[in-house]
Amino acid sequence: MLGGNLKLTTVFGIEIKVNVSWVFIAALLSWALAQGYFPLVHEGLQQIDYWSMSVIAVLGLFASILLHELAHSLVARAFGLDIKSITLWLLGGMAEMRDEPPTPKAELLMAIAGPAASVPLAGLFYLTGLALGPDSPAALVGLVAGYLAKLNLVLAIFNLAPAFPLDGGRVARAVIWSVTGNYQRATDIASIMGSIFGLGLIALGIMSLLTGMGLSSLWLVILGLFIRFAADASRAQAHTKHALTGELVADTMTTNPVCVSPDMPVAHLIEHYMYKYPFEFFPVVDNGRLVGSVSLHEVKRVPPGERATIPVHQITRPLTDDHTISIAASAAQALAQMQATGQSLLMVTRGHEIVGVIAMRDILRLVSLKATLADS
Repeated sequence: MLGGNLKLTTVFGIEIKVNVSWVFIAALLSWALAQGYFPLVHEGLQQIDYWSMSVIAVLGLFASILLHELAHSLVARAFGLDIKSITLWLLGGMAEMRDEPPTPKAELLMAIAGPAASVPLAGLFYLTGLALGPDSPAALVGLVAGYLAKLNLVLAIFNLAPAFPLDGGRVARAVIWSVTGNYQRATDIASIMGSIFGLGLIALGIMSLLTGMGLSSLWLVILGLFIRFAADASRAQAHTKHALTGELVADTMTTNPVCVSPDMPVAHLIEHYMYKYPFEFFPVVDNGRLVGSVSLHEVKRVPPGERATIPVHQITRPLTDDHTISIAASAAQALAQMQATGQSLLMVTRGHEIVGVIAMRDILRLVSLKATLADS
């Protein structure tokens, strides 16, 4: 995914984030609507009117995609899946789901929930556009509503294409999974379908560009590139999870981690720990109880002249769920948590006690080793 993400709000306990790519897409789409679409369908307005309509349309598209993704997420929750966040990105949205659907039925219902929300939304916008017709004082709002009706219908239909990770691709995976009983094989087939579909969009976009179709051709190329990348990434992720089947954090972690005392001066931490061990951070343990961690990031904020007197507990980073994982968890859960939070190292706990650390490089090494042995 391009760039970073910004948290906007929380809905039904789900964090709503927006990828910085949305700034680019919003500006580009607003310009295209203000300079092309709206002047074409309604002549004679001032530029401020066209731009106002365009901004409202882009915000309406944003809300439509969010409702589409919320529909997926709420159905997923009904099947017991934990949905942490929804991120709106360059050309759509994606829910952060740490576990895979438990059954083909769950996959199917989750997949069709998005289009099932977009279709009535298209109908609502269409009826609003009819009610606010050319003779209405709010005719321009009706024009925007009509445009959003078309977009939501396109969103629903396009997402039903049998190309993973689009909704139609997930429907295809659910059907193949149900027939074969093999989730891994179903994912492989659906991902290949998605990759081929993405290549088709890229080829169509390039051909259209060469024949002078303009901006719409660029959309096809960008969309095709994303679908192909997402399909290949999803296939690789499925293979990784399959390789980690049955592997536990307890079997992969490094035991006896180097810990520091909260009463230790920062200067002592630097001299006897940071210079000595090449670790990203050090767990802070008080009388056997894990209370947090400390890294170079926290140490740098302490003025050099005060490091001999300031104790570690004053700069300790508090414990969060992002930095710890239970010893009872699986290695696949640890990897999913690292990918979701951006952490490359987790502290492994048993209650309030730290019993080890697990690094992403250790998990990926295990995956690579199992893949090599499987191919030999």
